[in-house]
Amino acid sequence: MPLQVPIVYTIRGCDACVKLLEKWQAEGKAYEERRVELSQDTMDEARKYGDMVPIVVWPDGRVEQGFEGALGCFL
Repeated sequence: MPLQVPIVYTIRGCDACVKLLEKWQAEGKAYEERRVELSQDTMDEARKYGDMVPIVVWPDGRVEQGFEGALGCFL
């Protein structure tokens, strides 16, 4: 089944991750957050898309790293 909401890979305390999530929450945007520091499986999954969070995987398959030109934390 195709994704219905973007998936965002984050690390707790990552400034760019915090800013992205705050913006999306303020806008009421639906998303699925996956915290990479909580699970090796999630970390491995995120590394398929990039090496720096936040990583956003959009429902159409596009992948973006960072937020508004700022890169966050290395995986």
